[in-house]
Amino acid sequence: MGILLSRLMKMPCFKNAKLVAGTVENKNTYVEGITIIERPDIANWIKGGELLLSSFYSIDKNIEAQKILVTELAEKKAAALIIKTSRFLTTIPDEIIDLGNQLDFPIIEISGDTKYIDITYPVMGEIFNDQVNRLNYYKDCHEKFTKLSLKMKGISAVAETLGDLVENPVIILNNELTPIAWNDPKYKDIDIIDDNIKGLVEKDYPVYGLKMKIPNTNDTIYTMIIEPIQVLNEIRGYLGVLEKNRIMEELDFIALESAATTLKLEMLKDVAVTEVELKYKGDLMDDLINERIDSIQSIYDRGNLFGWNLKRSFIVTLLNISQYEKYINNKKNLTEGLHLLMDKIKKRIDRVSYYYTTDYISINKGDYIIMLWPIEKGANLRSSYNAIKEFGQELKRVILDEIGNIEVSIGIGGLAENPLEIGKSYSEAKDAVNFGYRIFGKDFITTFEELGIYKLLCRYENRDDLKKFVHPSLWILKEYDKDKNNELIDTLEKYLHCNLNAVKTAEELFVHYKTVLYRLNRIKELTNLDIENRANMLEIEVGLKILRIIN
Repeated sequence: MGILLSRLMKMPCFKNAKLVAGTVENKNTYVEGITIIERPDIANWIKGGELLLSSFYSIDKNIEAQKILVTELAEKKAAALIIKTSRFLTTIPDEIIDLGNQLDFPIIEISGDTKYIDITYPVMGEIFNDQVNRLNYYKDCHEKFTKLSLKMKGISAVAETLGDLVENPVIILNNELTPIAWNDPKYKDIDIIDDNIKGLVEKDYPVYGLKMKIPNTNDTIYTMIIEPIQVLNEIRGYLGVLEKNRIMEELDFIALESAATTLKLEMLKDVAVTEVELKYKGDLMDDLINERIDSIQSIYDRGNLFGWNLKRSFIVTLLNISQYEKYINNKKNLTEGLHLLMDKIKKRIDRVSYYYTTDYISINKGDYIIMLWPIEKGANLRSSYNAIKEFGQELKRVILDEIGNIEVSIGIGGLAENPLEIGKSYSEAKDAVNFGYRIFGKDFITTFEELGIYKLLCRYENRDDLKKFVHPSLWILKEYDKDKNNELIDTLEKYLHCNLNAVKTAEELFVHYKTVLYRLNRIKELTNLDIENRANMLEIEVGLKILRIIN
């Protein structure tokens, strides 16, 4: 990057130099080299960052050529132009000074008795020394952070070491921009001001100045330099330096990059460990729900490895996530996109469940999340079911607000008093999810007990066997209703639900009372059913429930 021009201007060799145009102070103009120019076409050969010396001897009488040269040097991002006044150019023309001010391009005047070598040698030596210093600093930073990684000190040590190097607060955030490590606890809570944070960060990858405040202090707005930490093509977190004590300088960015590299390695190790742990957790959960248990003690022992206390009673709660495709960014890899979505939902579950229960056990399985909801000994089962339902409703609201309008259906099994009964509770929760949709509609929360007679019907794996129990009249109605949005079947079902009360049926269907009477008469005409006969209606009611299952 070079040396700041403002720093070079303070060197002894510039003691008698005079800045006649442009600005130097409070400006990030870096000098990467120095050269002498006398040809007017020099602008074609520079790359930017050069400090250029000239006496204008070849164009001392051509003011237009001088103006073109200054304009081209400014456009090519030269650091500055040093003009030596001599017998060729006794004074710098006012037009050139005005142009330099207009372009904010530094023009520096040196006297005719100043030798070029008295400026080029000291400047080149300073640039060379700076490069050596940067290499040494890079080496020191690399060694510091490599030792942290080899000694497995963790991400907190990365934050502390970087904080010492840059003399500023350091905060490490997860991919949700929540702080997870810091070099000083008083900076663990921050208020980020910028909207669309992730978009801004990723747009200006790898470094972006994020505006933020520190809670419980004054309203001062600080800048935090952000470095996204990308692991396996996914941003896993962010490394931030809060410019509170001083502005970040060039060497600080070397330290930032070294810390970011180490942090990537730490997060990669965490990913590897997590994947192995999830595999073994998944194996244990599979054994529990499929009732593959050699002995209860072995289950207890395996659970202890992950901190799972299985010596408790549980209610299996099954969450089914659906209608999520449009909320997954990576359409080419739906599996990976679903994985990220489920992780987001899992974090919301952790946050919401805190107010309802502690130490629950969960595992992701495809587009399901299996939860073992702990039940204290002697707890009221009905109250426990209500608590799970309240948790489910709150979770749905949070997911809708923070992720999007995806469908979350929740099925709740019966009480499992020991690991041997978890498989049965899981099976019940799965039935509650699978058949709850057909019975209660999408986005439901239901217990296995609430399935009623469906508990018996859903045990039939062969749908053709269930068709035998459907009254022939219902097949007639189903055929009639094919293009009528099931109006007769829905009316009959609601009529039975309302204990054969036509007035109440009309209210619940939001139609006129006479419309219900018309539909009931139409049902009689098509089927010859005596819908006032409660004994006949029992068979019809069971048939209607079977139709919901097989459809």
